[in-house]
Amino acid sequence: MKKWGFKWFSLVLVLVIFLSGCGEKSSSSSEGKNEDGKVTLKIISVSQTEQPDGENEKKLAEEYMKQNPNVKIEFVGVPMNDLYKKLTTLATGGDLPDAFTMTPEFMRTAHEMGMTADLTEVFGEDYLKDFYDNIIEESSVDGKLQLLPWNATPQALIYRGDWFEAEGLEAPRTWDEFITAAQKLTKDTDNDGKVDQWGFGMIGTRNSSGASRFFPVMRSFGAEEIRKDKNGKWVSDVGTDEAAKAFQLYGDLVNKYEVVPPGVTQTGFPEAASLIATNKVAMMFTGPNALGTIYAENPDLKGKIYSTPIPKDKQHVSTFGIIGYGISETSKHKEEVADWLKFLVSKENSLKWNELSGRLPTRKDVGEAQQLTSPEMAGFSEAIEYAFPIPNFSTYAQFSDIVSEGYQTMITEDGKAEDVAKNAEERAKELISKEK
Repeated sequence: MKKWGFKWFSLVLVLVIFLSGCGEKSSSSSEGKNEDGKVTLKIISVSQTEQPDGENEKKLAEEYMKQNPNVKIEFVGVPMNDLYKKLTTLATGGDLPDAFTMTPEFMRTAHEMGMTADLTEVFGEDYLKDFYDNIIEESSVDGKLQLLPWNATPQALIYRGDWFEAEGLEAPRTWDEFITAAQKLTKDTDNDGKVDQWGFGMIGTRNSSGASRFFPVMRSFGAEEIRKDKNGKWVSDVGTDEAAKAFQLYGDLVNKYEVVPPGVTQTGFPEAASLIATNKVAMMFTGPNALGTIYAENPDLKGKIYSTPIPKDKQHVSTFGIIGYGISETSKHKEEVADWLKFLVSKENSLKWNELSGRLPTRKDVGEAQQLTSPEMAGFSEAIEYAFPIPNFSTYAQFSDIVSEGYQTMITEDGKAEDVAKNAEERAKELISKEK
């Protein structure tokens, strides 16, 4: 009995080890794959929440999957205004997707949290030489690329060129000219005693969408949200007289000049673009991506929308508006994601994307093939000359809430510009004190 008991025990032990080994081998060989053997890439994309961008991005993905049948791309749409909070939550829970929309505004926070892989290593320096040097620099932290830059959306002023010509107006280059044009284009078009056309479609939401448009306005007066002084210390100009002028401008456009349609604190990018598309407003601060959105809603406006740099007090200012994709440090499919992104930013697809969305290219060879001299694109082409790099401040994204709280206070007539600037300064100082 003892002899047979030992034999049975030995046999069971061998079977357990064998089956265990088979299980480990199977798990290792199929890790991250579906039952059909395909690798699934999960990607958070803000483009999926916008049209026609979402549909066009899916078409590019479908084309890629036909050429690479071993890969399945699954998009998760997250609005830009919710992106940073969503990524932070997922990173904290250890549940990041393989890739996600990333911007220079958030990349330092993402880098410090360990979200992003070093794309300089993933793609290699030889490949990255095809991109504009300043764009690669703007997309990097300490020489480590945090996002593959897909396109650039420098901020400018778009305006109804046909309306301006009908009124004998020139493109506004100063704030005084801007106010004059906005007043002249705010009117009652059907003579029912109510204004139904406004001069300016302000994005007044308290988020990064509104703040990213206010930063160039404030900088045009000479106030920077965050910078280093001559001693290398971080300081902010949000409490200066220059910043107060910018806050006052936003308040006056709504309350004094009344050139902004109602509901401005709830007007984000989609709403403002729709106001242009439906012939409700004449002007809007935005990147060239708005053109694709507007034309998708109203194709008849093609050829009627022009662009010019954001007006100035002391100087014209713009942003690079770089947007791209970061790859998760925890992704098990970095090579597959990199291959998809190379396809996405290839010359052929970059030209196609520019035609569909209006966004500017990030690759040198694509830029050389562009014609940006039309009235529609000339302002964006000039604006990129005035673009400022995002300051290398780890919590830069939090300045969005500081300034957006300020202009919303002015819009709702709850404060004076000097008090708003002082409050912004106090919040900025607290933020700076926490910088490592």
